[in-house]
Amino acid sequence: MSPFDAALLGAALALAVPILLPALGELVSQRAGVMNVGLEGMMLFGAFFGFLVVERTGSSWLGLVAGMSGGISLALVMAVLSVTFRADQIVVGVGINLIGAGVAIFLNREVFPDRGQVSIDRMGSIAIPGLSHLPVIGKPLFDQSVVTYLAYLLIPAIAWALYRSRWGLAVRGSGELPEAVETAGINVNIVRYSAVLTAGALAGLAGAFLTVVQVGIFIEGMTGGRGFLALAAVVFGKWTPRGTVLAAMLFGAADALQLRLQSASSVPGSVWYVLAAIVLVLALISTRRRGFVPMKTAPPIIGAVAIAAIAVFGVHLTVPAQLWLALPYLLSLGALAGLVGHARVPSALAEPFDRKAI
Repeated sequence: MSPFDAALLGAALALAVPILLPALGELVSQRAGVMNVGLEGMMLFGAFFGFLVVERTGSSWLGLVAGMSGGISLALVMAVLSVTFRADQIVVGVGINLIGAGVAIFLNREVFPDRGQVSIDRMGSIAIPGLSHLPVIGKPLFDQSVVTYLAYLLIPAIAWALYRSRWGLAVRGSGELPEAVETAGINVNIVRYSAVLTAGALAGLAGAFLTVVQVGIFIEGMTGGRGFLALAAVVFGKWTPRGTVLAAMLFGAADALQLRLQSASSVPGSVWYVLAAIVLVLALISTRRRGFVPMKTAPPIIGAVAIAAIAVFGVHLTVPAQLWLALPYLLSLGALAGLVGHARVPSALAEPFDRKAI
């Protein structure tokens, strides 16, 4: 039985949300010139504080607000150190990840020392009247949580803000030529603060989504590297809203697929066909970009033919569950290696800006 059906679409949309939200925030941050690699820690803060507030108050809405506040608190630390004191942004981001993970684990063990696994009532989905009853796509697309709807409304909102608003112009200028922005009378540090705090709020909301909407429990390290997938989505998307969204959706689909394939006795033929098509597309893109280089182009094409042959001849192979768990991350590595190519990085990315040096 093929795993590619409407249910997979719904799962892919839901699982893409905790990647899409921090990726959109990271896109804004990097376009402003700040490499925020602390998304993982901000998501863990959001996950824990969102869960804690719901457990204490019973309000899922307050939990989402608390999750955003938790992400903003760490983002503020990131902004102070990297923007005001001009510390190395990569080092600060790694420190934020360690702080977020460590503090969340410590507080979880202190607040719930002898209560075992505490659970909360998850926020339910909201079916859009009429649309949710459409055949095939109705339930996957229009019977989701409010956070899922918000995530997809943020896509055009952030695209508009970056390319159609004065704030977006200042953000893009701060990541390209901050001296010109400062000369125009706009405080670059304030712009970068706003961008980093935006990333923190969306990362915290993504963390709260995991506990408040998806699972209803808090597990140490439950983000599982989604913050790093969000970073990869921005690079894969070439620092554009459209590309970032497509990358986040791709990673979400891979996550949904691996959940289905873990319980399969053998890999369905349709999966092999899709994998062969992906490898072949990567090979063709490489050929078009660099010309036909036998040593580089021929192996992917041969690999695609071999993968297709496995499906055609019905070879039944079993794959360890651990490999399926790694599928989204393997896909991100393959995508970055095969599809990014030459992309124009914001010229002032990760470079500290000193107003006094102008």
